[in-house]
Order: sequence, then structure tokens, then C-alpha cells
Amino acid sequence: MLQNLVDSYGGDTHRLLTDLADVIGASIAYVDRPTVEAHLERPLSDREWAATAQRFTAMAFDDHVGDAGNLRTDWIEDVLARAGVPGRGHTGQPVALPPWGGA
Repeated sequence: MLQNLVDSYGGDTHRLLTDLADVIGASIAYVDRPTVEAHLERPLSDREWAATAQRFTAMAFDDHVGDAGNLRTDWIEDVLARAGVPGRGHTGQPVALPPWGGA
């Protein structure tokens, strides 16, 4: 069943994940081969990608950041502030949005 869903997106992994995240009300960390290659500023060999891809499990980013990690908590606080929702460090003051908009 899941493979049929994946196949129905015709290889467009980004769209599959964003559609799924929108439906379940979640945010995702998405890293694929082109993202890693852009980070490295060079292509990966198939061997390098195979070794790297094995480390990108579903919860690898979450496990890396951890429940109390600054990256996650800072990001959550920023989202809460932009939504006008008081958080742990939020004072309730309006947050300026970037000129290109955003939520």
C-alpha cells in the first residue's frame, strides 16, 4: 500500500512529503542526494551515497537534535512567535515578518 502511494508521485519525493506533512499537520526535515551534494559542492559516488543514505533514517534528524536541542526549540519558539502564541521565551510582542511574507 505505501509503495503504491510512493509510486503514484512518480519520483517527486518532495511533493509526496510536503503533501503528507500538510495532511498530518507536521513539519519535516528532508535531505536527499542532491541536498548532500549541494552541501559538499561535489557529486557523490554511488558508494558514498549508499553509505550516507543508510544513515538517513526516518528519525535521524530528530534523534540528532534531541528533545531539548537548541535548534528545535529555537525553531519552535520562532514559529510560535510568528503565530502570536506565547511560548517559553515569547513575550507576546508582535514579530516582524520578512518583506516577502510568510506565516
